Amino acid sequence: MTPTDISLSLVSRAETGKENAKKLRREGKIPGVFYAHGEKSVPIVVEDRELAKVIAQVGGLIDVQIDGKKKRKAIIKDVQSDPITNKFFHVDIMGVHLKEKVTVTVPLHVVGDPVGVKDQGGILHQYSHEIDVSCLPLDIPDHVEVDVSELNIGDSITIGDIKIENVTIVGEEEQPLATILAPTVSKEPVEEEEGEEEAVEGEAEADGEEKTEE
Repeated sequence: MTPTDISLSLVSRAETGKENAKKLRREGKIPGVFYAHGEKSVPIVVEDRELAKVIAQVGGLIDVQIDGKKKRKAIIKDVQSDPITNKFFHVDIMGVHLKEKVTVTVPLHVVGDPVGVKDQGGILHQYSHEIDVSCLPLDIPDHVEVDVSELNIGDSITIGDIKIENVTIVGEEEQPLATILAPTVSKEPVEEEEGEEEAVEGEAEADGEEKTEE
């Protein structure tokens, strides 16, 4: 992989707190924190539009500048957003050293048309749409791809099945990522035959007559 040329301008901020954060968001800016191993964290602010643009373009390594100083490599470690409006309200950006491994979350893409679905009527279930990986910054994949074409009903792909050069998938090897479930069979209600229904009604009427005679 090659270094990215996507950059993001950050501005350090002296004021912190909820009220200041609300004020920044009203101005179209997102408060956040920049940190790196062995360094003091720096409260920062970034333009909402610029952050959205970068997130849409890349999921791995970017260049950042704080207060217009020298560019350095970083990754967007976490972005908090409103679950209803999807608007950002906080971002964590981590500076990286190219010779130190990092653990990041990348998209998990499931590809292929499983045998267990197209020929056996099964259902593909994907447990997660993201996965954690550990590697050097320049080896961060844009996404992790798993091919489910050969899966039959009851088969799964686990973390241990994924092999990527220079990249370690984080998690238990037995942890399933995708599986083919058996189809759900619903029982249809049994309809009573007309003869049986009429017989039941006749018995009910007869019982009513007997009670009246008593």
